[in-house]
Amino acid sequence: MKRDAGFSLLELLLACSLGLLVFGVAASALLSEQKLGSRMGGLLRQRQLLLRANQLIAADVQRGIALAPELVSPCHLAGRKRWLQLLNADGSITTYSIGKAPSGIWQGEVLMRCGPAYGLDGRIKAGARSLNRVVLDGLVPSSQAWAGCSLPQAETFSEAPVCWEPASGVVQWQLQRTSNRVTTQQDGQALLKG
Repeated sequence: MKRDAGFSLLELLLACSLGLLVFGVAASALLSEQKLGSRMGGLLRQRQLLLRANQLIAADVQRGIALAPELVSPCHLAGRKRWLQLLNADGSITTYSIGKAPSGIWQGEVLMRCGPAYGLDGRIKAGARSLNRVVLDGLVPSSQAWAGCSLPQAETFSEAPVCWEPASGVVQWQLQRTSNRVTTQQDGQALLKG
């Protein structure tokens, strides 16, 4: 008996099942790749934000002549804790504080900078009044003492993850930021040059 050309019902069902299985595996792999890419993109963004904040802090430290925690900040801190305070060569004060955000658009705790304003050219405006601006949001509140200072004769600055060595003028700090359940930290260091 001669068989008709074509596939039997059993062969078609088997081929469809196999095709669906391959499609499911491929779709699952693409979805997991998308999640990984999204997470890596978020991590890269966090690192970039921390790097930019550290560059701003380093530039302010390099302009400073001394740490000055005892001086009065030119801006109202609104309950935020003083994190780092610098006395600049021109007598102005730059204060970094950590605490509650000034408005609901920011996530978690914020790092704020109160100091001389920058011009459009990216330089400090001579004689400009101090402005209070958010530098970084989503900060992780520190519940324990910072043990990351590597300076041999370091002095700590309040309970913040900041230390300095008066003899050398080196200042070290650490920032931690959380976004989408991923925490990133970055250390910074600069020399008071004045």
